[in-house]
Parts: sequence; C-alpha cells; structure tokens
Amino acid sequence: MKKLKLIFAMACLGLLVTGCQDENPDQSGESGLLDFRTSNPVVIAGKSMSYLKSVAENPPLTGDTTKTYTTSLLLCIGDVWVSQGEVKEGEADSLEWLRITGSTNREIKLFEDYSFEAKTIPVGTYNSIKITFRNVFYRYAQLVSDPSITYELLETMGSWTEPCDVNDTTWATTNYFGPAGNHRLNDDDVFELVSDGEKIGGFTIEADKTAIVTWRLGAGVTTPCITYLIDENDNLVWDCGIDRMEFECPPEMEYMWDFVVDYE
Repeated sequence: MKKLKLIFAMACLGLLVTGCQDENPDQSGESGLLDFRTSNPVVIAGKSMSYLKSVAENPPLTGDTTKTYTTSLLLCIGDVWVSQGEVKEGEADSLEWLRITGSTNREIKLFEDYSFEAKTIPVGTYNSIKITFRNVFYRYAQLVSDPSITYELLETMGSWTEPCDVNDTTWATTNYFGPAGNHRLNDDDVFELVSDGEKIGGFTIEADKTAIVTWRLGAGVTTPCITYLIDENDNLVWDCGIDRMEFECPPEMEYMWDFVVDYE
C-alpha cells in the first residue's frame, strides 16, 4: 500500500457549469441505445457498510488522527453529456455535446445509487463524456477498528481549506473525459489535462444495439482506501474547511474514475 497525498475526495473537480449544445448531427438517421451506469466496486465486493445510509450525527473522532475506510460518496451529479468529438489539451470546447440526462439533477445520492434512463442517440463513435457535480458532497467512511461506526463527512470539490456550507448550491468545475484523460477548462477557456488515467476509450453506437458504459468509482478497485482524518483544531469533531484528510490506497488504485464499455 502506498500513501497518496492526492485528494481522493476529487481534487480534480472545481467551480462552474459550462454551456452545451444538445445536438449531435447524424447523417444516416439511424440510432442505437446508450445505457450509462454507475458502479462502486467496494460496495459490490461487500467490503463496506455504506448501506448504513445517513447518520444523524457523526460520532467523535478518536484522536489527533482517526483511521477510517472510504466506502462511498454522497454527491450530486447534475448532468451527463457525450460527444463524437475529442477533448484535447490546449483546445477550446468546440465539441457538439448531446445531453443524455433528461433534466438537471439537484439532489444528492450515493454514487452507486444513481441510475440513468437509457438514451436513444445517433449511431457513430463517441469519444468524450462531460459530467457536472455540485460543489459540496459527503464522504462515507467507517472506522477501521470498528466498522459499525460510520461517518458522513462534509467536503467541497476544491481545496480542503475552502469554506464549507451545507447549503452551498454552486457547481464544481465541469469534468471532460476523453481518450487522453480527464480535463477541465482553464482560465483561458481551453482544455487542461487533470488526470491522464481517467480516460474514456470511446464507444460505438450501432443501429438497434445497446452500448453499456459503466462509470466506476475507484477505477474498479475493490479494496477501499484508508482515510486518515486529521483533527487540526483538536475538538474531536470533523470540521469541513479546517480539518483535513490523508490517504493510503492499495497500489492498484491509481485513479479515481474509469469507464468500462460493453455491448448487447
């Protein structure tokens, strides 16, 4: 196991939603079905107790450092788009995006509880996916020494020092996944690579067939990261924006997300 200082909480996420074009021209007029899904391999493998949903109040931290397992994320996924164009570092967002979510979601759910209605879209090869998140979210964690003790830890998609507000309704920086990895739009409104491992290899929509794209938390790894809760103000309470986290993840967990494509 190696200690990763990267914020598994999603340091690659940021501030505002960008516009989209809800069109993707198809010359043949044919279409197929896209089934977009989420998956949390830690839960599937039965290595968490995240089915113990929301806790009424977090139990006290155990000391200066509390050793927990991250089991899931309770977050708001706003919209998902796909494009036959390709997100490329240094280029502007001139892609034509097709939204596969019927309307913008504003409610929080556990990552693995998200379901999306299968969408009929034009045939062709799709190379990029765009996803939006709300700025605040909760990390679900369980105490390593006693997995029956669980925490629901408020965080933001930005730096751990940023102020936290449970009523924050702003959006994080949009994630753009392409063949080269996960990107964001920088201050110059061009794509900037954030994580080269969080890539989508593309998927093909064929007439009267279904492409299944599964978006996996932890890139398919079934062993959870150890999450150390550092009590910066020594009050034995998790304070978002004051306290911080450090992570020790299994060697095979190099990235936060990946996408797996199947057909039927």
